[in-house]
Amino acid sequence: MKQEQVTTLIDRIDNLSVDSKAKFGIMNVNQMLCHCTDQLRHTLGLRIVDKQVNVNPTEIKNIAKAGRTVPTPKGLGQVEGDGTKPIDFISDRETLKRHIIEFSQLNDNFNFFSHPYFGDFDKLKWTNFTIYHLNHHLEQFGV
Repeated sequence: MKQEQVTTLIDRIDNLSVDSKAKFGIMNVNQMLCHCTDQLRHTLGLRIVDKQVNVNPTEIKNIAKAGRTVPTPKGLGQVEGDGTKPIDFISDRETLKRHIIEFSQLNDNFNFFSHPYFGDFDKLKWTNFTIYHLNHHLEQFGV
């Protein structure tokens, strides 16, 4: 992830407030922050999420391309209660920003964990996915 991308994401995150309301979906802003951080934790190997069996990766991609909500992998679902529990808005926001910075500084040879739906990802695929995922959820809250 390039520094410009990191800066842009962090600026957008800083434009969130504890009162930010979702334009779509059912997560509140704290849950969204924790959900996005959990995705990065998984990528970094800090939160293990098993590969999801009985999931068709092509179907998942088609759902995302159609702008519909993709089912959350088990272990990352805030609404379902299996994601990291929010602490408070400021703390959760800072934690996400730290994880984005840590992720951006990983070298190409880092041993990335597999995506629960799509399998093995290298740094470029994880970077593209992470930007897509963060952008989706930041747009969810209008930033």
